[in-house]
Amino acid sequence: MAIDFMILPLSRYISGDFVTPAMRLAWDQGVPYTILGPAGRRDLPPGEPFGGPDAAARRSAIQAMLREDLERLPPPVSSALWDENSEAAPRFHRVDPASYRALLETAARGDASSGLRLWKRKAALHVTATLFLPCDLPEVFAMSSPFERMTGSVKRALAELEAERWPAAAHSAREVLTDALRDADALRLPLVVDF
Repeated sequence: MAIDFMILPLSRYISGDFVTPAMRLAWDQGVPYTILGPAGRRDLPPGEPFGGPDAAARRSAIQAMLREDLERLPPPVSSALWDENSEAAPRFHRVDPASYRALLETAARGDASSGLRLWKRKAALHVTATLFLPCDLPEVFAMSSPFERMTGSVKRALAELEAERWPAAAHSAREVLTDALRDADALRLPLVVDF
């Protein structure tokens, strides 16, 4: 199973208004990109966004509602919203699933690879989130709208990755997630973990 770290406005993600590197690779090889889902098989022709030909129109249609949902979230999210209209090209980072699993398992246990240092915490580490926002969240929280995600902070997750020692099995995922979080910080856009 592929796991991607996707840096883009939430409206782009929800509407499918994006083209991934895997999609481009399929098209470059002369084959359609195939999506298998509950509705069956769907082949995307070259250049068609993941969400289909009307993805951009759907993105535009949901932005006001999405903003209302985001403004209902507790501060600092509601007071530090990013530009959902951003036309910045989405960025994608693919992570090795086994290495990412090792990183998440280590974070869930709260121990470093050396066994010399234990994270003393009451809340989950930000690196365990499946949505990272470009604002300073004191703790990870469960977002229920516009979709259900454990939500953390870009900056705090970066600090956790840089401050702690991680096992060798998590090294690759640590590097990829660090690069992706730096992109999210530079663009001031959310990072979505896409399974």
